[in-house]
Amino acid sequence: MPTGLFLLRKIFFGGVILMCMVMTGVAVAQDEGTAPLDPLVDQVLTGVENRYASSAFSARFTIESTLTAMQVTDTATGRLLVKYPGKMRWEYEEPDPMLFVTDGETLWMYQPQERQVTKGQAAEVLGGSQGASFLSDVRLLRKQFRIELDPNGSQELARLKLTPREEAFDIASITMTIVRATHDIIEVVTTNVYEDTTRIVFHDIAFQQSFADELFQFEIPEGTDVLQF
Repeated sequence: MPTGLFLLRKIFFGGVILMCMVMTGVAVAQDEGTAPLDPLVDQVLTGVENRYASSAFSARFTIESTLTAMQVTDTATGRLLVKYPGKMRWEYEEPDPMLFVTDGETLWMYQPQERQVTKGQAAEVLGGSQGASFLSDVRLLRKQFRIELDPNGSQELARLKLTPREEAFDIASITMTIVRATHDIIEVVTTNVYEDTTRIVFHDIAFQQSFADELFQFEIPEGTDVLQF
């Protein structure tokens, strides 16, 4: 059941950015002043970082977002393109066409059915606890989160639980599911302090892609209303 721009933005900001924190990151060195990770956690996380660092890739996604207080669940499906560093293109196909695209500096949200574009600086829109700082340096993932193995993992799938080192309104915890053999991230579940959840499932992940930079730009169609984030 669509609930308008608020829930759509919650879907995007609540969980999608968390994927790009990891996927567009660079190789990691242990940050000074951060407690060493459990060796098993470090092994999994290092594999993920090596898998996604500096690699353009595409994937199909399904997002399920639940607002607990409203007892509302919304879903969306589409395609993701990512190009290092910080370039993202989220093409929502169902239930309604929508586009989130950023070149790392500017972010556009285009809703064609409403003939409306919302535009802003990526660092300002996605900044702070929303996670934009991770887009260019995944080392901050280790610095700003306590990371441990979730016991619900298996021999085939590792699960990492991330808890913010400092209290954050929009993120209480994150659980990432990772294929041990390939280090592909196939699921991210983000929970906020109100127990609202955003679950993102990825499939058909393809690495070593080649994308033109123009895919991460947006030319505003004539006659479209332009708003600012």
